[in-house]
Amino acid sequence: MPLSRQSKMLMAGLLAGLLVLLLTSILALTRSKRDITRPEAAVSGAGSEGFSFFDIHDETILSRGLRRRLADQLGPDAISRRGPIDLVLINAAFTRAHFPQIHRYHRALNPVPGGRREHAVTTLTYRRAHLKGLPFRLIRFVFLEQTGKPLYLVVEPADEDQELFSALQTKWGQPERFDGDREGDQVRVWRKPDEILCGVSIRRRGGRIERQLRFYFMANIGDLVAQEQAAEEARRRQSDKATQRAF
Repeated sequence: MPLSRQSKMLMAGLLAGLLVLLLTSILALTRSKRDITRPEAAVSGAGSEGFSFFDIHDETILSRGLRRRLADQLGPDAISRRGPIDLVLINAAFTRAHFPQIHRYHRALNPVPGGRREHAVTTLTYRRAHLKGLPFRLIRFVFLEQTGKPLYLVVEPADEDQELFSALQTKWGQPERFDGDREGDQVRVWRKPDEILCGVSIRRRGGRIERQLRFYFMANIGDLVAQEQAAEEARRRQSDKATQRAF
């Protein structure tokens, strides 16, 4: 029996509706893939047993979703790709004496003293956290470009925040303390496997004490050192082959 005009119109409407639904689903899936440059951290729900700052820990993975969350919490960021790495605490001699592994990593990543060397890192810097009611004038996260994991964090509290180190002591217990050569220079240290948290006090000109928090994720820094050493070895071998072909 031939279909009536009304039945044909009904079937056409149903097919059109199914087509729209299918296209909408495809667009939603492809958009979610474009929005995230890397997968979210596998342990984001459970967190890490080590140190963290605004839920950034050693296993965190940098993504657009993470940047959106941090922007909500800390305000807009300034992002840079490639840049220098500075792991020094107080000064090079102090770092070598009290933090030999950090010193070795710093020298491996900066082989020429005083020279500037750029690395495959992504840096997020926040300078407006105070507008969110947070007692920080600067927050900097440095991530390894290859894996998206954090290498180290630098946090500078507001001058009026006098209780920062006391709060850390309440949370993490009594720290080690290392005094610098100048009065007022001191580093408080909390340690966990492959992680170091430092509360740094530095006396500046005029007697002003500047404080920092520095989080070091040592395994991730070691990954960067190994990555750069492998790349340098590959370049050396390529250069040797080119030299041999020349003769």
